[in-house]
Amino acid sequence: MDYTLRDGGYINDWKFGNWTIRSVVTRLDSARVDIIECGFLDSRVKYNKDRSLYPDIPSVAKTLANSPPKRASLVAMIDYGTFKQELLIPKSESILDGIWLIFKKENVDGALSYAQEIKRLGYKLFLNPVALTSYRDIEILRLLDSINEIKPFGMSIVDTYGLMFDNDMKKYIYFIDSNLNPDITLGYHTHNNLQMGNAHCVSFINWNLRRTKIVDSSILGMGKNAGNACTELVCSYIEKIGLKQMDVNHVFECAYGDILKFAIKSNWGYGLDNLLSAIHDCSPNWIKFLMKKHTLSIKSIRVILDSLPFEKREVSYFSKELAEQKYLDYMDKHVDDGGARKALQEAWMGREVILLCPGKTLKTHRKEIDEYIAARQPIVVTVNFLTDTISADYAFIGNSIRYSQMMGVYSEIKSKPQILLTSNIVPIDAFKFDYTFNYKTLYESVGGDNVTVLLIALMKGIGVDRIAIAGMDGFDETNSDDCFFDVNMRFGPSDNVNQPLIEQLRRIINAGDAIDIRWITPSRIKETL
Repeated sequence: MDYTLRDGGYINDWKFGNWTIRSVVTRLDSARVDIIECGFLDSRVKYNKDRSLYPDIPSVAKTLANSPPKRASLVAMIDYGTFKQELLIPKSESILDGIWLIFKKENVDGALSYAQEIKRLGYKLFLNPVALTSYRDIEILRLLDSINEIKPFGMSIVDTYGLMFDNDMKKYIYFIDSNLNPDITLGYHTHNNLQMGNAHCVSFINWNLRRTKIVDSSILGMGKNAGNACTELVCSYIEKIGLKQMDVNHVFECAYGDILKFAIKSNWGYGLDNLLSAIHDCSPNWIKFLMKKHTLSIKSIRVILDSLPFEKREVSYFSKELAEQKYLDYMDKHVDDGGARKALQEAWMGREVILLCPGKTLKTHRKEIDEYIAARQPIVVTVNFLTDTISADYAFIGNSIRYSQMMGVYSEIKSKPQILLTSNIVPIDAFKFDYTFNYKTLYESVGGDNVTVLLIALMKGIGVDRIAIAGMDGFDETNSDDCFFDVNMRFGPSDNVNQPLIEQLRRIINAGDAIDIRWITPSRIKETL
């Protein structure tokens, strides 16, 4: 079964275009693919002939201009809860041969009741339990008992997070094949987080089961996150081993002519976040949230993921509030920083302090910065970086990734500044620090984790009231690779990072006593305050 028009739609908002939708169906039919999934039935959307989302069943015929495939079965998918039951019409009035129903674990009872209506109306009913790997064995047995009673056309092993290795796959296949009525077809639906999707499909094809099998794939593996097994590879393998005569040229033509244009604009496929999602059996939303912090090492992210309750790892349970709390719980390595604050207060009280942030203007406006420092003799503090090209009195580091980056250069700094760390960082002996400040206290006062703002909050807390800032340029979101004075500092593309920084800065500036801030270099941030 090919599901390019359905799962692939997560990449392009299902906007394939009418010509492409028809071409995909026609080409796959000509290639002798057995089942073609034409998209989602979703009563919440309006009809659009260029999208593979259909507000009702007659819309499928309208989009395909009453030209269903001649050989293949045509099916559509319903995500339980998104298509009104009263809109289901008899199969005799539809060009669809079957309906694939997906449902989450918490919706099993309602979904199975809904499924019986689909079957009563004459469709081939296929049941896809989302994230089957999140079910415990006893829960799978109960589910199989219910499915055996309904007697659908088939069900699928759905590896939503692509976390299965070979032994995992064998376990589920053997377990389900042994307990599912042999008249029910078994499908295998994989995702490519571990780069095992195609291999698993080949292995599944070769399994000798007591039932018919269906292997799912999409052209070029098009699908959300890591993508899927590739139809062109699966078809080529089936043809090569002589299991079935296929015309793979039609799949290749479709890949080059219809789908490759979406691959050029998008980035489904292997990535670190998809790998972590698989390893920790959790929704990619957790990884994306934590990665965007840009404050955590990979080890730290994995510790947080391991702390998630098993039943909270699925997509439907993700919430930013819970993720933020888990983040704060992890970062809350409490230290008594009273002594550190007092020492810094004694050293900085009555002095002006200049914060050197790592923006590009630190290099382009170096002359103005040097002249300002020479004229006013402030305390110089670098924020999240060390360099031998700028003499500083202190370096404030509040980001574990930046701390790791600086380990290699610390020994080369001739005139070493005093090192100020926040408590979320685990220091090493080779990179000595002078003072540590409680991270959670600063985070809560700022309402965020921008390190420069955390430092300003610390300074306000100890009574510093004159601050100069250089190098806080703000990100150029059209070219985030060119935002730092040192290209080695770039993390990669950053999205919408200016607004959170602005909000945090406003919050701390407007809280409590007034503070005098002078901007030495041009800044997108200053312009919006």
